[in-house]
Amino acid sequence: MEPGPAPHGLPDWDAQRCAECHPAQVESWRNSGHANGRIDDVFQVALTEDRPAWCVQCHAPLARNLERGALPAGASTEEQGVTCAGCHATLGEASATPAMPCAGCHQFGFPVLDGNGQRVRLSATQWQQDTVGEWTRWQQQSRDTRQCTDCHMPRGDHGLGGTRRTESLKAALVVEQTRGALSVSMREVGHAFPTGDVMRWVSVEVASEPLFESPRTVATFGRRLEVRAWPGEPLPHLGAVEDTRLRPGETRRVPLPEGARYARIVYHLVSREQEDSGLYPAGLSRLVLWAAPLQSRHKEHAP
Repeated sequence: MEPGPAPHGLPDWDAQRCAECHPAQVESWRNSGHANGRIDDVFQVALTEDRPAWCVQCHAPLARNLERGALPAGASTEEQGVTCAGCHATLGEASATPAMPCAGCHQFGFPVLDGNGQRVRLSATQWQQDTVGEWTRWQQQSRDTRQCTDCHMPRGDHGLGGTRRTESLKAALVVEQTRGALSVSMREVGHAFPTGDVMRWVSVEVASEPLFESPRTVATFGRRLEVRAWPGEPLPHLGAVEDTRLRPGETRRVPLPEGARYARIVYHLVSREQEDSGLYPAGLSRLVLWAAPLQSRHKEHAP
């Protein structure tokens, strides 16, 4: 990203300079996932298998060092994540419209590669991230007038929500026990669950004991990807061949097996393959959003 001139005659977009007038906003931002978007452990795991420059474009849009590996000591905030300019700057001197960070970083196709593995364009039919599109369709159907910032930046909070706010995820999740099943839905959410990165997925697990030492997965919400040819695209590329994510307003019924005594819903920040590889500690890559003992079927049928 090449930002336009800094506002009010300031010499640059340095975050510390912004803090002189907006200390509360900058302090909130410093503890956000955006501020640490490049040095975050989940992102570092992803870089072991992906192309660094392609990923860093969104995780640190003002960075100049696009290589894989740890940053040198004293690296600038621009190298570490999404800084103030990433959201507030205009797109170059010739642009008179504000940058659209939500659309720029949360709505894009899968990369289409040539025979040498070089990216030639982004798919126009297979979305790698479709969060803005999901929200737009929900807004049209529901006639809800709220914007992304209404939920993710309440009262101007620059902590910027998302998966790092486990309590918000828990509050949005609605789980009800019915006859031999769980009914799962989301309240006040205008996009798919989970949305965003294709590595994310959700599992519904059951166990016979409360510690879930030997859990059994009975349902998943996520996307299954394959490299193949797609209509309208001459070059094969990665895309979703299955999408079981929960849609806004949808209630999913998950049947429970006989003998299950406890259930939980787990949000996974990395893919199954990355979890199995041991690259990322399980205690940090999995967020338990809901857990409870199951009602006995005898009680459900009791008068």
